[in-house]
This record gives sequence, structure tokens and C-alpha cells, in this order.
Amino acid sequence: MLCAVGIFSAPVLLPRALTVQAAARHASAQESTRVPNVAEQYLLAMANQERAQVGAQPLAWDAPLAAAALVHAQRMAQEGGISHQFAGEADLQARASNAGARFRLIAENVAEAPTPQILHSSWMHSEGHRRNLLEPQENAVGIAVVQRDGQLFAVEDFSATVADTGLAGQEQQVAALLQVAGMADVTETADARKTCAMSMGYAGTRLPYFVMRYTTSDLSVLPAQLKAKLADRRMHSAAVGACTTAKSDFSNFSVAVLLYP
Repeated sequence: MLCAVGIFSAPVLLPRALTVQAAARHASAQESTRVPNVAEQYLLAMANQERAQVGAQPLAWDAPLAAAALVHAQRMAQEGGISHQFAGEADLQARASNAGARFRLIAENVAEAPTPQILHSSWMHSEGHRRNLLEPQENAVGIAVVQRDGQLFAVEDFSATVADTGLAGQEQQVAALLQVAGMADVTETADARKTCAMSMGYAGTRLPYFVMRYTTSDLSVLPAQLKAKLADRRMHSAAVGACTTAKSDFSNFSVAVLLYP
């Protein structure tokens, strides 16, 4: 039995490999109607059973991740071996992103074995694979198992998914956090959006006491520096603006927060 493990998270942005995005999107569309085979259903059930035993949230089936996993499993079967990336193939992050997945953390288990029971057992008895299976931040998985000459070539792609929200939704999430932190007067403004897109300075005529721009993969947490400024009693109101980020396989958000006396 052969297996390999890989895990990647948003703070480390790796270079994109060459991809065929149209093919990945087509595979994702097909996956949305494909019924997981018996081996894939078994591996999903066993993964969630293991996670339940350690108190981790269950993994939901993710069609884009499954589409990316299927393309890679087919490539492994074609090659007759396992790898996280073959010559001329996109890397894990690009494969998942091109298939339509949105994530801030992504990990992958690959393996070759004659039965799904051996696949799962081997992953659970390998420290890296077990860690991927039980990672508490993950909430989604796509699994693909392809058979060739009596061997199963399997791929499990795990992720911490990111909701596909527009700029207004991003601003509302940050505004809610600011209010919880004690800033009662918070608005989402066009000037704040313009400020977000600027490399320095601020937009509008109102002079802010403090301006912070930040990029994050997790909108549920405010930066420590911003939280410290919110404790300043001279700050009485805030404006929030979001803007589009530079293209990345990982799903990141760019935000500007302006604090006023």
C-alpha cells in the first residue's frame, strides 16, 4: 500500500501551476450530478466516524473538491502510481480553485491499495494522514476512488471552506465584529471602499484618527492591532469598506477600517 500526504493553508501562498481552467470547471459541473461510488461513500463515512470520536465537526461533501480529486485520481491511475502533482499538472491549490472550490486551508491524502478498508486504515495509522483526516478547522471534503488492474487509486481533498459573499456581506461581518468589540457607531461607506483599494492615505474629506487595511482568509477575527485601537476611548465611530483582492488560489478578503474621534 502506498500513500502520501500534503497540507497547505492560506498564510503561505504558493505559485500557481499552469492549469486548464475550462476543463476543471467542466469536471466540477459533472461532479455536481455524479453519485459517489461505494468506496467513496465508505471513506466519507469512516472519516466522519473518526472525527466524531475526537469531537471534530463532520465533513460535508463538496462537489468542486470532489471534481478536483477525481481528475487527480484518474491521473494517478493512468500513471500507475501516487503523487500530489505529476509533470504538467496543476498543484493541489490550483486544481481545487479552478474546479470552483473556495477555501482558506486545504489538505490532501493520496493512496493506492486493493480495498477502501486498507486505504482508510493506512491513512489513520500514518501521522500526517491522520492529522489531515481529523483537522478541526476543516468542514468539507471531496473524495475520488478510481480502479485499475485490481488496485484503487484514492484522493481525499479536505478544506476549510470560505463563504462566497459579496463586498457588502464582508463589510457587514466586520462591522458586526467592531460592534461586539465596543464600537457602537459603525457604517459601511463608499469612501471606506475607496480607501481599501488605495495603497496609502484615505478617501473622503473626513479625517480619520486611524486607518487600517488588512487582508485575511478569516473574516470572523479582527487583527490584534485593530482591537487594541478600539480600546482607545477617543474613538467614537468607524467606517468599514471591502475591496477585491489580488487573484489567489486561496480565498482572501481585503478590508479597510477607519476610526474617527
